[in-house]
Amino acid sequence: MTPDAPVRVLVLEDEDSIRRLTVDLLTDEGFEVRAAPDGRQGLAILDEWRPDVIVLDLMMPVMDGRAFHAALRSAASGSRVPIVVLSGARQASVIGEELGAVATIVKPFDLDEFVAAVSDAARAGAA
Repeated sequence: MTPDAPVRVLVLEDEDSIRRLTVDLLTDEGFEVRAAPDGRQGLAILDEWRPDVIVLDLMMPVMDGRAFHAALRSAASGSRVPIVVLSGARQASVIGEELGAVATIVKPFDLDEFVAAVSDAARAGAA
């Protein structure tokens, strides 16, 4: 991330309405955003595009958040990308902590809190 470049955010969320909402919200805030409905498609995006922050849902089809996280951490290129967990899972905060997420946002969520968490994660990753 260079000082003039927008922060790149990868959103992994299987619910279409939430994925669209988060992408639109972050784009309106000046972030460069790509999105995928599951972890496998998220990994494919990482093959060609490096995000500064990953917003990660825990419960997704094909490859869930934990499996994506394990694959991400085993790849040298993704080992330091900060994660913001965005989930409705009952134990979202506990799982987020286990994964080393910089923040956990529980659904339903406050939009301002979400944007602040992504911004904080980008700053943490740049430090």
